[in-house]
Amino acid sequence: MNLVLSIEAVRPPLAGIGRYVWELANRLPQHQEVESLRFLSDGLWRTLPNLGETAQPVESKPRNKFDWRHQLGKNPVVSRIYGRVMPRLAAYQINRLRDTVFHGPNFFVPEVDIPTVVTIHDLSAYYPSDWHPATRIERMRQLIPQAVHRAQVVLTDSEATRQELLQEFKLAEAKVKAIPLGVDPVYHPRPMAELNDVLKTYGLQAQAYSLFVSTIEPRKNLSNLIAAYAKLPSAMRQRWPLVLVGGEGWNSQEIHQQIAQASAQNWLKYLGYVPQSHLPLLYAGARLFTYPSLYEGFGLPIAEAMASGVPVLTSNCSSMPEVAGGAALLVEPADVDGIRVQLETGLDDEAWRRAAIPKGLQRASELTWDTCVDKTLLAYKMAKSLA
Repeated sequence: MNLVLSIEAVRPPLAGIGRYVWELANRLPQHQEVESLRFLSDGLWRTLPNLGETAQPVESKPRNKFDWRHQLGKNPVVSRIYGRVMPRLAAYQINRLRDTVFHGPNFFVPEVDIPTVVTIHDLSAYYPSDWHPATRIERMRQLIPQAVHRAQVVLTDSEATRQELLQEFKLAEAKVKAIPLGVDPVYHPRPMAELNDVLKTYGLQAQAYSLFVSTIEPRKNLSNLIAAYAKLPSAMRQRWPLVLVGGEGWNSQEIHQQIAQASAQNWLKYLGYVPQSHLPLLYAGARLFTYPSLYEGFGLPIAEAMASGVPVLTSNCSSMPEVAGGAALLVEPADVDGIRVQLETGLDDEAWRRAAIPKGLQRASELTWDTCVDKTLLAYKMAKSLA
């Protein structure tokens, strides 16, 4: 099988979608059925970047402020011009091929003559406008409907997102396939002695903090998490402070004010970006992983925490219960008091914690990148048979 994979998302630091594309790009050539794999970015043929140590999640390294793609998203005029030119250039390149399947792993499919597959990771652009810049919302709302109707097969990261797509765009059930993401083997339980040096770097001790890992932005619901943590007994907050790892995201000024206030009270530590090599150790050293997001297409940090042997608190909406698989405490993300109650359980209820850890490890073991890639290859075959 001959494949073309769009790799615009593969740039340091890797966000969740970038990680997904990176795994596809590196694992697909290992399949005997894949005869060739070509990479397309911005309408031009590319080689896969050799990211090496820069193959990091968005939480672990600050984005270059001069990243032209980042600036593109802020300029409506340039964004619209790019939105017109790039699909035409991509279509020109692709239409010169035959016996090939195109995969747009980030909601983009040009109008082409070969079989196509698209991945829609979430429909967050169809939710509150403060979740994304206006230019991004405009672009996603333009490209997603085009992509899901052009593609022979549509992929999602979760059944929750699959159901949203079916309802929003009235697609045939058989056309949309949910394929869960995988967990990197670097996330696993670790002995205390292995954690100490890195944790000391941040003034932390193993089993003595709660952890949150993600970009700081409204959709992640940090405002309510911080408010709920503030309602915990003072002794509990001092014993198990809340540690945040992640860079400054869209529309996060008010959240950073909350962070500064809680930090001044010595029960919250904001680490910002951390080296990729430190992140698995920060996970493994946490007493509780907290992720009461308002909406996720998957929620990979949930799986990474469970794989690290850490109990998890997350939300009862969108894909998060599906990813947690019955192993996590679930909260209503708008209910600050409810989050507080479950924080107390997650931190202090030893019986629940003893049961949650093996359940989480079992659930995380079911989420592998090899399985994700194998199922994606089946989707390519399906697209080829339908074209």
